[in-house]
Amino acid sequence: MKFHVFPPTDPNAPERAILIFAGWGMDEKPFASLKQEGYRIIAVWDYREPAFPPSLVEELEQYHEIAVIGWSFGVPAATRFLAAHPELPVSARIAVNGTMHPVSDSLGIPEAIFRGTLAGLSEKTLSKFNLRMCGSAESYRRFSLTLPARDIDVLRSELVAVESAGDACGAIWDTAIVGTADRIIPPENQLRAWQGGEAVETLTVADGPHLPDFQAIINEFITEKGLVAEKFGRAGETYDDNAVVQRQIAEKLCSKAIAAGGEHCRTILEIGCGTGLTTRMLAEAFPDAEITGWDLHIPHAFSRAAGCGSIKALECDAETQIRQLPDASVDMIFSASTVQWFNSLPEFLRQTARVLRPGGLAFISTFGPATMRQIRDILPQATHYPPAATLRRMIPPSLHTLCFEEEERTLRFGSPLEALRHVKLTGVNALSSDNGGARAREVLRLYPAEADGSASLTYNPIYISLKRVLLNTL
Repeated sequence: MKFHVFPPTDPNAPERAILIFAGWGMDEKPFASLKQEGYRIIAVWDYREPAFPPSLVEELEQYHEIAVIGWSFGVPAATRFLAAHPELPVSARIAVNGTMHPVSDSLGIPEAIFRGTLAGLSEKTLSKFNLRMCGSAESYRRFSLTLPARDIDVLRSELVAVESAGDACGAIWDTAIVGTADRIIPPENQLRAWQGGEAVETLTVADGPHLPDFQAIINEFITEKGLVAEKFGRAGETYDDNAVVQRQIAEKLCSKAIAAGGEHCRTILEIGCGTGLTTRMLAEAFPDAEITGWDLHIPHAFSRAAGCGSIKALECDAETQIRQLPDASVDMIFSASTVQWFNSLPEFLRQTARVLRPGGLAFISTFGPATMRQIRDILPQATHYPPAATLRRMIPPSLHTLCFEEEERTLRFGSPLEALRHVKLTGVNALSSDNGGARAREVLRLYPAEADGSASLTYNPIYISLKRVLLNTL
C-alpha cells in the first residue's frame, strides 16, 4: 500500500487531514488539484499488501481531525483501516461508488465482469476501463491529463489481492454516495448493499459516473471550519440583534432543558457559545451550574455573559475537543444551531453518549433540508442538512430520545438584498471562500421575490432532547 501527502494550501501546518482511499489502478496524480483550506490532502492506493504502512499511521497521528473518503475498491480498504485504528480522530466517513463487497453478483462488481477484466487486462482494455469509469469522452480527456503511472502486471496483482481480501466489515460510514451512471460497479448493486443493512447513516443518490467529482464532494460534505470561524467572527457585533430565529430556537431549546429537569445538572457544556446569547439564558435558568462554552471563535461580545454566574469559555473545535473529555464527566450538553457545521454528527452523538453521566441530558438543535431553501434552490451544493428521519437514525442506543420535534420558521424582508444582508449579519453565509463574491451576486440575481419586491427566508429547526441511559434500562 502506498500513500502521498500533498503540500497544504495554507503555509501554516494544517491540523486536519482528508484521507482518500483511491480506487483500483490509481496513484496520487488524479488527486493533486484537490483542496480544502485548513486540511492536508492524503491519497492512498495500491492494495496488493493488506497491511497498512506504519508510516501512514505515524503521519495521521499528528492531526486533530481526519475526514475519510473511500472510493470504489478503496471503500473496503478504508473500512478495514477504520476498524483497525479506532484511536484516530476520524470525523466524516464518506463512501463513494463502492461497497464493502468488492466482488459480488448482487452487492459489488459481478464476478463474471471481474474475471473478464482480470483475464483480458492489457493497455488497450485498461484504456477502455478508464473511459467507462469517466463516463464521457470529455471527462476521459481531463482524466488523461493526470493519468496514473501503473504497470499492467502490478494492476493485475492488485485485482487478485482485492478479491483475496474479500468482504470488509467493522466500520460505520456516515454517507454512501451512489452514482446513477456508474458503469463499473452497478448502481443497483450498490443500493442493494447499502440498503440491505450495511453500516451507513445516510445514503445519497447522485447523477454521475464511477469517477466522481471529488472537489464537489469535499465542498459539500467537509466543512471549511476556518471560513465558518471567520464569518461568525465578523458577525460578532451584529449577531445578537439580527439572529431572530436563532434566539427563538435557543429559547425553545432552553425551555425543553428546564422541563426535562435540567436544574439537577451541575456541569453544563455548551457547544457553540458564540456571543454568549444562549449562555446567558442557561446561566439564568440554571444559576447553580458551572457552564463551559466552546466555539471555533469566541468574539469580544461573549464577555457580556461572564457576569451571569460560573462561566468559562474555550476557543476550540468541539468535534475534536470532546474526544479529550473523560467518560461520564458531564451532566448536560447543550447546543443550539451549531452541529450542522460538524463533519460528522453521528460521531459527535457517539461522543456525547460517552461523556454524559448516567441520567445526563443533551439538548441539541440543528436544521433540516428546508433551511434557506431559497438559496439552496440556486446553490444545490450549499450546506448539507440531513432530513429528520436520517437524524433519528444517528442517535446511539444509549441515548434515550425524550423529544424530537421539527418546525419551519419564515422571515420576511423588503427585498432579496435585505434577506442576504441578514444572512451576512448573522454569519450563517454558506458561500465558500472560493469565488464567494461572484456566487453571492448570482444568488442575488436569482433570489425569488414576490410581486411587490419582498423576499422570504426559511429556517427548518429540529430539536432533539436526549437522556443517557444504561443499555437495557430506561
